[in-house]
Amino acid sequence: MNAFLGVLFMIGMVVLFYYSMRRAIRRDNYINHLVIEFYDEMRMKQPELIEEMYKYCTSDFKLKKIVEKYDATPETFTKIFEKLMYWGNVKKRKRYVPIYSFFYASSLEYILKHQDDDAKSITMKMMNHFHI
Repeated sequence: MNAFLGVLFMIGMVVLFYYSMRRAIRRDNYINHLVIEFYDEMRMKQPELIEEMYKYCTSDFKLKKIVEKYDATPETFTKIFEKLMYWGNVKKRKRYVPIYSFFYASSLEYILKHQDDDAKSITMKMMNHFHI
């Protein structure tokens, strides 16, 4: 009986790992697509980018809870994005702070919680968070 539970537990862990990795890879591909469109090729304008980021955050099961917790709107995203752009409009490798900050639970929680703080402190925290 214990061997069966052990095998069942391991199968469950493998399935959980698979879906977690699949979600992370899809998210990273989506973020890279947005960075390329907005920063590298300038084919996407800021309102379109904010709309895409907000749509993603409200559809992701982890990020949706945070957006609802702070009653975030596209206007909130725009305000925070502009603060991050003022001090953090730099790209290091594939990382671009104004976009990356909205796609991870810990960073989204921080920027929504501290949305009324000054731009420099929010940006420096995000730059340290993403090792830029």
